[in-house]
Order: sequence, then C-alpha cells, then structure tokens
Amino acid sequence: MPKLVWRVKLVAELEPGVATETEVARFERGEEAGLAEFGLRLEEAKRLTAALQTEIVTAQVATVGERRRRCTACDRPLAGKGHYRATFRSLFGAVPVRVRRLLACPCDGPGGPKSSAALDLGGGVAPELAYVTARYAALAPFGRVAALLSELLPVGGTRNPGTVRNRTRRVAEGVVQPHPTAAEERPTARVAGPVVVGLDGGYVRNRHSHEGRHFEVVAGKVIDARGVQHRFAFARGGPAASVEAFRRSLAAVDVNAETPATVLADGCAGLWRLQREVLPGATIVLDWWHVAVRFEHALQAARGLGAGTAAPRLADGAVRGLERAKWRLWHGRWAGCRRRLTDLRLWTTRKHVRDLAGVARLRRHLGDLLGYLERNQAALVPYAARRRRGEPISTAFVESAVNEIVAKRMNKAQQMRWSRATVQPFLDVRTAVLDGTLEDAFRQRYPRFRPANDGAALPAAA
Repeated sequence: MPKLVWRVKLVAELEPGVATETEVARFERGEEAGLAEFGLRLEEAKRLTAALQTEIVTAQVATVGERRRRCTACDRPLAGKGHYRATFRSLFGAVPVRVRRLLACPCDGPGGPKSSAALDLGGGVAPELAYVTARYAALAPFGRVAALLSELLPVGGTRNPGTVRNRTRRVAEGVVQPHPTAAEERPTARVAGPVVVGLDGGYVRNRHSHEGRHFEVVAGKVIDARGVQHRFAFARGGPAASVEAFRRSLAAVDVNAETPATVLADGCAGLWRLQREVLPGATIVLDWWHVAVRFEHALQAARGLGAGTAAPRLADGAVRGLERAKWRLWHGRWAGCRRRLTDLRLWTTRKHVRDLAGVARLRRHLGDLLGYLERNQAALVPYAARRRRGEPISTAFVESAVNEIVAKRMNKAQQMRWSRATVQPFLDVRTAVLDGTLEDAFRQRYPRFRPANDGAALPAAA
C-alpha cells in the first residue's frame, strides 16, 4: 500500500553564507489513515524535539568552545587540553556533549589553575527544566510530577521522584534563597510603608519518629501599603533559629524593625516571642475570631445551665453577663470585660448555683476564657473602632496562607513525611510559586531566562 512520507530537515547557518542540512526525523502514514493517525503522535513529537535539541546544543557547545580560545586579558590564543564528556539535561532531552578544556594563559601567573573548561555547564541541568520541575513539584507530589513530565516531554532522568525532589531543593538553594554574598552587598533595607504581618502555624508529618510524629511549620503573610501580599514559611526549631528565620523572611520583602507594622496572631506565646524579637515596636492584635470562639463555648455552656431542673432562668442571667462582657471587649473596654467575667465565675461558686447541672462546664469555660484574655491582654485592642477604620482584626488571611502553603500540599490527602532539616528549601519554592516570584528569581540568576518582552517580540518576528 502506498505511504505518505514526511522528512524533517534542519538547516543550520553557523557561519555567514554557509548552510548545512541535516535530516532529523522521518514520518510515515498510510493513505487510508484513521483518526488516531492524523498529525503527529506524542512519541513522534518527543523524538522530533529531542533530535532538534541534540543538533542545536551540540553545535552551540562546539561554537562556544572555539570562540573562547583567546585570553580575555592579553588576547593570546590558548592551547587546548582535550575535552571532557558531560550531559546537558533539558526539557527536550538529555544531550551528551564534549566540552573543550583550555590551558591557562601564562599571564595568569603561577598561582592560578593550570586549565579550565571553555564552558561551565553548572550541574548540567537547563534552567528551564529546573524551573518547570520546581514549579510543579511545589503544587503536586513529586511522583506525579515525574510521571507527567516523562509522559509529555522527552526529558531525561525525571522518572524518579527523588530526582524531582533533589532538583527542587537545588532550585531553592541556588535560585530562590538569597546567596550570602548577595545579601552582604545588598543596601540597607528601606523602610516600607505600614505593613500588616500575620502569623500562624501548622503541623506536618515528621519523617524521623524519634523526634515526634509531627513538627510545626510557621506560616504567614505580609501585606504592604499597596495591598500586595507576600507569603513566607519556616520550620520552627529552637528559639534562636526561629527568630533568625522570621527575620530573613521579613528582610526578603524589605521589612525590618523600623518598619511601621501591625502583627496579628492567635495568642500563641511562641508567635508573640518572634514578634518581640524581630518587630518590637509593632502594634500587636489578638485575633478576634479566636476570642469569639471562646466566648461562644462559654455561651453554649451558659445556655444549658440548669437544664432539666426547676431553675432554668439562671441561664438567662449568665448569658446576659457573657454578652455584656463580650460587648465591652469588642469596644476596647478590657477592664470592664474582665470584671464581668470574674464576677460571673465567682457567681458559679455560690451555694444556690454550684450544684446546678452544667455549672462545672460553665466554670471551666469561663476559666479558660479569662486565662486566655489575661495572657494576651497586651494585644487586646478596640476591635469595633479598628473595624470601622477598615483595619484588620482577624487572622483569616493568615489561615488561608497556612492552608495554601502547608495543608494543601503537605497534609491533606498526602502521605509524604518531611524532615525538619530539609523542609525549608521546599517551603521557599512553594511560597515563591504562590507569590508568582519564582520566574523573577530565575531571571535574576540567569539574565537571559525567559525575557519579559518575549510575548511582545514574537508577533513582530512572525
């Protein structure tokens, strides 16, 4: 039966006026092709792009090796010292290459290296492959990312989830996290406009059982004066390590101890300790939602006071007392709130009340509520006035950050366990992906990575 044949040829012009032609792929189809045979198959497209990548990368490496055979200081030609074999891994296949080695120029002096490579391939992984791997590894399990990339692209070496994990870690350490030298050369962080900082924590499964089944990850958001949100997260270790991690997270968005800030938290003593060490002059606000929940627990206990007895009316007085205490706290009258709660707790110990059904439960909730408010009285503010001014009184925006950063990827429906010592690089990559800054970080590390004006340049070139 006659066949339809297509040959794909690559025409390379590596020197002006000199063109070379290479056949990179050949496809055949029968004249009576079915619907499944229309166009390129996925495997054929993968072979085609891999063949193109091999031709292009091989020519580029050879050309760079020839162009760099002169000393940059004295323009003297450099003698060759053979080649070394390496593999360049990209989205479109792993390409074996021969990188030229050159002897050092005599002008370098006797103390320098004797030879060097004409081209530094780094780890041999293309920046775009590292970017795509890290981006999707921050959103989905490593095994699924490995399977997806291997299914759609002729990538080499990503079928193993461990490869995806290791590449993601290297992206965090080499691209996302600031280099020590860059941090030292960076000018003093400018004092930004007023910012809102929210802190909360979540727990992930611990890989090392002798350290406990779970360990805590502190997550949060910084909202600047323009309303732009910046996420951060770090594993809570010792007090000094946690403070330093929090300070680095804020410094990444130019927030320091002199920046006007409002810090919201749920009352955890460890989170307030971080605030005191890093943002000592900040306005602190106890999350109203956590306060309201504790009031509601006490109100439910008060409504059931004396149920099934001849004195259910006592519940009405307890409910009114709690509602008045809550109203006073809402309007910033902490002293009046505390007095109401204290009186109500003493009332539950009176002789005609203490034996009622449910009074022990009410007394316990009142004690918990009063203790919670007293421990956090420095963070009690006029909530009603702040709400009228449009200022935050709740950590709901931080709860969403914990859900985004920790729960969705590291807890919910995930069986993976994490190590406290190695979880930080992954958290850095995930927050960069959620903030949309991962691509910018790659542009800073690799200046020609995905130029921002590519989208405008392509139509003109077409």
